Amino acid sequence: MWLVFALLWGVWACDSGDDGESPWGDNADANANNGDNNYVPDTHDNNAHSSDWFGSDSHGSNPHGSDAHGSDVQGSDPPDSESVPPGEDTGDDGTDTIVDTDTIVVSTDPNTPPSCVLTQPHVNAYFQQGSSVAIRAYATDIGGSFADGTVTKVEFFYAPVAQPANTTKLGEQTTHSAHTYMQMWENVPAGEYRITAKATDNAGAAFTSAGVLITVGAQAVTQRGMSACKGKYLGNIIPYSVRSDFNNYWNGVTAENSCKWGSVEGTRNQMNWTQADLAYNHAKNNHLMFRYHALAWGSQYPSWITSLSPQDFQAEMEEYMVAIANRYPYIDQIDVLNENLYQNTYNGQEHAAGTPYFRAGLGGPGETGYDWAIWLFSKARAHFPNAKLVLNDYELENNPPGIDEMLGLVKVLRDRGLIDGFGTQAHCFNVDGLVNTPNTLKTNLDRMARGGVPVYATELDLNGGNNPSETTQYNSYRNLFPMYWEHPAVGGVTLWGYVEGATWKEGTGILNANGSKRAAMTWLEEYIAGRPNAGYPYCSGI
Repeated sequence: MWLVFALLWGVWACDSGDDGESPWGDNADANANNGDNNYVPDTHDNNAHSSDWFGSDSHGSNPHGSDAHGSDVQGSDPPDSESVPPGEDTGDDGTDTIVDTDTIVVSTDPNTPPSCVLTQPHVNAYFQQGSSVAIRAYATDIGGSFADGTVTKVEFFYAPVAQPANTTKLGEQTTHSAHTYMQMWENVPAGEYRITAKATDNAGAAFTSAGVLITVGAQAVTQRGMSACKGKYLGNIIPYSVRSDFNNYWNGVTAENSCKWGSVEGTRNQMNWTQADLAYNHAKNNHLMFRYHALAWGSQYPSWITSLSPQDFQAEMEEYMVAIANRYPYIDQIDVLNENLYQNTYNGQEHAAGTPYFRAGLGGPGETGYDWAIWLFSKARAHFPNAKLVLNDYELENNPPGIDEMLGLVKVLRDRGLIDGFGTQAHCFNVDGLVNTPNTLKTNLDRMARGGVPVYATELDLNGGNNPSETTQYNSYRNLFPMYWEHPAVGGVTLWGYVEGATWKEGTGILNANGSKRAAMTWLEEYIAGRPNAGYPYCSGI
């Protein structure tokens, strides 16, 4: 059990703004909340299954059904563990002291479970029968409260979706390359399958990944996107329509605005999925990777949530999750919490001014400082058993203290098996300034990877910095994009728009409206083409 003592140095910082008074006049003005430049990263000018594997309408069921391959349950707390506030491990004698600006916590728990995330293939991937499927799992013992850095094995399993209890072990791997373990599944027969991986550490703690649903059929694979076969997805956003050239360049989809809670349920209990369906169905029908952005975000949320009691807030939040899970079973990643930073920001303010509503409504900071986030990710794990749960934010690449603040929450979630990805938005105002020091970007990506889960670049855009031009943008892509793509912890990259004049930030488009390519696009295609083939995504066979 955790042995906890706390030295309170002041009121919890995350209690500020939770006194019942709105931090702004009304929700219509909530997007102008980030200081002099009024930066709101996700605000842009362009305005069915019942199986447990696909989530469930009942809130008490095991989201993964029976565990046919081990005694661990995905997302369960480690034995005899309590909550741990964020901070750094400083003990070296078997008793770790975790120091936070508000509390000091001492723990003697001997272990926390490893991470295990399937990074390849993605949910909804398609393969031709008789081909081989390369499966990659990112697994490590770092990032939790007690990091010994040793994963002894990763086991790989599959089961037909129609026969979930019929689980077969594909094999196990004991060696890795930069925490990635690879298993080949050869001569795959036609069908729809759910793949999982289970990591076990040297102390015997085990964790089973979220599932990945794939389809295997008779038809040949149609290659999608410039990164086909290159080992990582390269995605983009769909705003309100799908350009005819989308699949030529991209193999991942994020809806720009239409999956945000305020877009879906602006009026309570009246959900409008029209635009969200457009993005999701394009991904589903073309077997593209789909990211749901975003579940909880203190901006672009329904104004009616601000008057709810905590009990009603939680009920509405969970109702929203259930609706998403039932409608969109092929989500690969979901931004469970978006823009949560509030201590180490450039202006000392909340990244999303409405976050206090979510913090108070979902249970408050509690003993961990993050009880509300634990509730949120726990419910997401239950309702999205086949999706990677991501914590997403901006102002990271040029802000090591911000990364460390985010890692504090990652640690709390890692201890409970509730997080699968560290999302960095990677917007131009945080990245372009590193154009002449790309190794600084690599160093800070290394820092993000300390969370022990894959890093995802979720909203990358570059315009060349203070003097945007086609030339400066080209220089930014050439110097900085490879830092993401070649980093072993980065599982994939999504760009935030690609048509100049139709992106939310001036100068970030890499394709002109008439279809002609800017210098950055030409470079990007040549760079990706020059990367070694890895058999994924969208390859005809291995």
